[in-house]
Formats: sequence, structure tokens, C-alpha cells
Amino acid sequence: MVTVICSTAPDLLNLTPIHLTSPATLVVLLALHVCANAALAQDAPAAPATPIPQTVTPSRPTVLRTSPAGRATARVDTSARLEVLARDRDWLRVRTEGWVLATDVVPADSGAPTRMSAADLRADSAGSRGRLVRWEVEFVALHTADPLRKGLADGEPYMLVQGPGTERALLYVAVPPSLLGMARAISPLASLTIVARVRYGRSDPVGVPVLDLMALSRTQ
Repeated sequence: MVTVICSTAPDLLNLTPIHLTSPATLVVLLALHVCANAALAQDAPAAPATPIPQTVTPSRPTVLRTSPAGRATARVDTSARLEVLARDRDWLRVRTEGWVLATDVVPADSGAPTRMSAADLRADSAGSRGRLVRWEVEFVALHTADPLRKGLADGEPYMLVQGPGTERALLYVAVPPSLLGMARAISPLASLTIVARVRYGRSDPVGVPVLDLMALSRTQ
């Protein structure tokens, strides 16, 4: 019988005898290999984790991207404070805050606006109802609806605009209270980008489409 004594402790005080029923050299070598690996694993110190700062500032103007080496979405300068959320090799996932003009943005959850013209709305009034559009239009005036306009409530504020784009059709765009202040500040013939939902593809008495305004911004 061959007995191999090995230790899994660095001070070699914890000795574990292994009794082999056969003196085969191969079995002895395997037992020694197992003992050595156990001792090395216990002796090896754990690699220290690299701490990630909670807040950083750019050392030079840099680009904010959707993912490591992904599409650029913004540019931040050296005065920005960035909250670090995670790290992926040489990249940091960060979050920052700032302010933008309300007239320069539209809702991110606007979905996928359909590519429809005003003529499409008039041709299929029932089928186009509820569809979302994002159009470039020209502002004409802000009005208050009268009883003759059946697609609008009596007294409801609406924008009279022309569009979309080069189509130059007349459109009624109902303005909600949250956007009424912005609508009042628009000058005649100003170019706008609107996100709106179709209320009626054509309305009485003359077939003008009626839309519910969801967001608007001035076109540069």
C-alpha cells in the first residue's frame, strides 16, 4: 500500500493522508496533482476589484453613444457631471441631466407615425381615424371653433395650418390646453413639425381633415 500525505493549508499543518490500494505510479502522481492544485487555489489572493467612481466629468469634450462604439446621440463638454451606472471594459454607462426647449422636442413614445397624406385621410375617413401622423406644416392662424365645424367642439381652440409638406391642404388641428400657450406664441406662416392623431379624415361641411395635436416644434 502506498500512502500520500498532502495539505490544502499554506502552513502545511492540515495533512490529509491518502491511502492507495495499488502502488501504481500514475495514481500517485494524480493524487499529488490534486493536492498541489488545492494548495495553490487557497494560497492565491483574490484580485482586487477596480472601483468605479460614482460621478465623473469629461477631461475633454466627448460624445455620448447608444452603446460601446455605437451611434452618437449627444455631445457633452467638460462642465457636465456624469453619473456612472456600469462599466464594460473601457466604456462607462453614464446618466446626465439637462434642460431643452419644450418647442424643440416631441414625445419619444409617439410610436411609428404613418406615411399618409391629407388626400389619404379624405379618401378613407373611417379607416384613417386614430392613425398617428408626423407632418411638416405651415401655421396660418389660431381660431376658436364655431357650431358650423362639425368635427370640432363648439368653442374648441384649433390651429388652421397648411400641409403636409408641399401638399398645402387645409387642416384643422385641435389644440389641447397643455399646448395652447405655445400655439398662441406662433407667428403666421411659421413652419412647424406636428405629431397628431387623426380625429376625422374629412369633416363637414367642406371635408377638411381634423387632427388632435399631441406635440409641436418649430422647424428650423
